[in-house]
Amino acid sequence: MQNKYTRPQINDGYALSIKSGRHPVIEKNLPAGEAYITNDVFLDDQQQQIIIITGPNMSGKSALLRQTALIVLMAQTGCFVPADSAEIGLVDKIFTRVGASDNISSGESTFMVEMNETASILNNISNRSLILLDEIGRGTSTYDGISIAWAIAEFLHQHPLFRPKVLFATHYHELNEMASMMPRIRNFHISVKEAGKRVIFMRKLEPGGSEHSFGIHVARMAGMPQSLLERANELLATLEKSHGGGQLQGSASKRKPGKSAGDPFQLSFIQLNDPLLEQIREDILDTDINTLTPVEALMKLNEIKKLLKKS
Repeated sequence: MQNKYTRPQINDGYALSIKSGRHPVIEKNLPAGEAYITNDVFLDDQQQQIIIITGPNMSGKSALLRQTALIVLMAQTGCFVPADSAEIGLVDKIFTRVGASDNISSGESTFMVEMNETASILNNISNRSLILLDEIGRGTSTYDGISIAWAIAEFLHQHPLFRPKVLFATHYHELNEMASMMPRIRNFHISVKEAGKRVIFMRKLEPGGSEHSFGIHVARMAGMPQSLLERANELLATLEKSHGGGQLQGSASKRKPGKSAGDPFQLSFIQLNDPLLEQIREDILDTDINTLTPVEALMKLNEIKKLLKKS
């Protein structure tokens, strides 16, 4: 039955298992006859501590995070929950970093508020905490944002004392690489179907990461001018072809918990999204260092210096 509420099982363990969970408020406001798409969520401290969730805008990532929080909160207070079944260990705190807002009166930007709230979460976790993070790092430049999001997920996985359960929704597909480096991180995505130029949101959580955000499709749904959409597609194709890298380098398995600077993850210099750096990269790769004299090397450095001064 679609509107089934069940009595959750609360135990002393750390695992969280929800079968066919639903968001009670969204479900209540659906058009008559439209069924809510249910999803399963499993988190524990041994195999699947952190789930990285990718998928398009409007696909249902935030709804999944919110329904998980509501089900856990309802279970802790003794309520029946909107799911076929739920087994939930005791949870001491539900931390959320969802949505965007600023605090102009106190001189805090949207990004500063986001960082303040995230810092508060990271400084107050325990083994029984549930953490829901939605689009962390989106308020700054792409590379800053990826670096911050990656470091946060790594911090939560490598923490020397605690293993909180984490749902991390993001558009940074680079974070999918973490699952191959860290044993308790898993990749999931909200599935979609492409029908010509249309995108159909399936609202279903599936294993594996997503490689697309479909932002231009959402812009089309919003009614953006066709000429603008065509230009955006052209630019996207150019950027993906020219700068398909930007991948984080390093080996997480070699890092010890709590280690901060010995083996940093970094963005490759030659993959930065800048035509000038691409030009310098090609110039360096075309240089035969085996036949280069000291004077020629100095001249080459001087040429690169002049290029950078012009930018």
